[in-house]
Amino acid sequence: MVADLLRLAIADAALVFGSFIALWFVSMTTRDSSLVDIWFAPCIAAAAVLGFFIGSGAEPRRILIAVLAIIWAVRLGGYLLWRNWGREDPRYARLRKHVEEKGHSFAWHSFTRINLFQASIVIVALAPFIVAQTAPYPAQLGPLAWIGTVLVIIGVIFEGVADVQLARFKANPANVGAVLDTGLWRYSRHPNYFGETCVWWGYWLIACEHPWGWFTVFSPALMTWSIVGMMGKELVERRMRKKRPGYEDYVRRTSGFFPWAPRA
Repeated sequence: MVADLLRLAIADAALVFGSFIALWFVSMTTRDSSLVDIWFAPCIAAAAVLGFFIGSGAEPRRILIAVLAIIWAVRLGGYLLWRNWGREDPRYARLRKHVEEKGHSFAWHSFTRINLFQASIVIVALAPFIVAQTAPYPAQLGPLAWIGTVLVIIGVIFEGVADVQLARFKANPANVGAVLDTGLWRYSRHPNYFGETCVWWGYWLIACEHPWGWFTVFSPALMTWSIVGMMGKELVERRMRKKRPGYEDYVRRTSGFFPWAPRA
């Protein structure tokens, strides 16, 4: 299994770094560095499909990982493509302006701090996939795989519904400056992030059917840290406190992450 695991890891690394480097050239041409966000989920799905074809693990688990990754990637990647179509995400536009105002090269910054950084995160995130798709046993899917599958599906549905609710809220001109506190957003300030976290722990549980899978806990831990920490939840909340007058009251009433009944 070790040789097969290393072979798939090397193939995934070539796919991931090769695609993100190629995407960097495209982003320089189009002046749109947010393409890395759109490609993040499809890249992981592509690696999962590669693992299905060249992985030597039990076939049911190779299929399951690939199918779940495709479903998740189509949903998330498709949403980000729709949301950012024809424009660079404002976060990257602000970063571009900040770097250039300091007299630094944004091309080099984006290559190292955005594209290669994102590629490195993808490699770490793929650890449970690699183990799951090269593990020869158990030959059939067991309880952990099914629990993981349910968790992934719940996560995809949860973040999908949350994203639709947020998109509809933003599309209404009457909501400019207001805070979304209905639907799933009534029970969590970040239901989309909660759903995404469920997805990553679900993938990990599937890998845990093999003893080596437990050691890949750093993958969902990293993704959870990036979602909840400075790169996700904390960044969003810092901006919202500045832009939305009613956000402090929303924070007081609403669970910060896990869905829960709002406080009076």
